[in-house]
Amino acid sequence: MKVKVIKPFKDKYTRVIYGAGQEIEIDQERFEELTSAALGPFVKIIGEKPAAKREKPVKTKAKK
Repeated sequence: MKVKVIKPFKDKYTRVIYGAGQEIEIDQERFEELTSAALGPFVKIIGEKPAAKREKPVKTKAKK
């Protein structure tokens, strides 16, 4: 999933420092870690695709 960094942080796994405003790609498990941190959330989702809308079938009048 694509997220935007809202607080600068150093990734504990890769040792990369991310600054506020950067857009990064992470998985769901890592997202949960970064949003449940004691210091508050470090990222927010930006790349979620909206759910596909279902179109209602068009009702037509039956011909006699």
